[in-house]
Amino acid sequence: MPHAAAAAAALPRDTLLRIAAPLRDALAAAPYEPPEGSSASVKSLLASLLPPPSHTQPQPQSPSVKEAADLLLFCAAVGAASPETPALHWIPAGLAGAAAAAVEEMAAAGGWGGVGEMVVGMMPEVVPPLKNVVKDTCVDADNDEIGTVKPPKEHAVVAAHQFRWLVSQVNYPKLGDLCWLVIPCALTTLDHWSPEVKEQGMASFIHIAKNVKVTELSLYEDAILDACCHNIPADDELWYRVVEVSVLLLTCTQRSNPRSPWYDRMLSEMLGHLERQPLNKERRIAWLTLIGPVFDAMGLFLLAHFRRLFLLFFQWMHADDDKTVLLVLEQIHAIIKLTWIRKSPYTSRLVDELVLLYKESATRSSREVMRSHILEMLLLLQKMQGPAI
Repeated sequence: MPHAAAAAAALPRDTLLRIAAPLRDALAAAPYEPPEGSSASVKSLLASLLPPPSHTQPQPQSPSVKEAADLLLFCAAVGAASPETPALHWIPAGLAGAAAAAVEEMAAAGGWGGVGEMVVGMMPEVVPPLKNVVKDTCVDADNDEIGTVKPPKEHAVVAAHQFRWLVSQVNYPKLGDLCWLVIPCALTTLDHWSPEVKEQGMASFIHIAKNVKVTELSLYEDAILDACCHNIPADDELWYRVVEVSVLLLTCTQRSNPRSPWYDRMLSEMLGHLERQPLNKERRIAWLTLIGPVFDAMGLFLLAHFRRLFLLFFQWMHADDDKTVLLVLEQIHAIIKLTWIRKSPYTSRLVDELVLLYKESATRSSREVMRSHILEMLLLLQKMQGPAI
């Protein structure tokens, strides 16, 4: 793989200026107001990434590695924008379209085979400064010096979006060669205090896990899984994403080893968080929707968690919303098949709860589906326990 400097050398400065010209005009025309309570201007930050048409800069035909990297970072920020992105929601469709065209033009002008190949070549140049911005805005009580001025939070949010966009442009097998570069940066975003920054780190890890070999993650798996565990008690707005990335990374790295202590630690952390607010509908639905692969991977080792699992299940079986009840029934059915719970102390209570739910379901809109699940489970339990059920 060519070094970023060698790769960017194919882009003379006059080419960068030509590509950046429509971006500069579209950015200048975009209406913008800084976030309430913040003096940081994201628009000014983006403008600083465009190559200045100043005569004090290098000669028109000379390459500028930093200016090429900055232009790519500008396009990454604009490409990551969406109406749901607080720091970047103001970016108009016209500017987004111009940025998409600009990265294609950069790749063609530099002789790369496409945007993904260009991003691979320039990753060593663009990722370290993004990591530094995120790290500099973290709270570090041990190392922070009194009077130290930190960059605004908005800079870290933009950097996290830029990083996620860059990572998403690289797929298997090329992303595996960049693990040494992208995983430390992704871990830094997970350590940040801002939910917006964390979420982009989680999205990056989901893409990484789906596009690298397990062996390429092995060097970092303990650090990654530890970061996932620390983020389980994060804001409720991140809960779905936390469970999604934790389940994916846990099963991806530990699938062949159900005895791994990471399964016990991760499941215990999640159950503890659920036990603190068992009536939180969004939290339980997200967990019940996503946790299946962990159950499948653990198999009989789920027996160690039966007490906590079934106490929650018995409560959720009688929840007001049908979606929770159906998801609980599906997961209980899966656990019965995985563990064949013939001698569990929870079997008799499970039968009682299923019979009660069968009667209660008469007034529910999903009663037919519920009753089908219940009867199927009762028949399965009868096969395991004999005619006593």
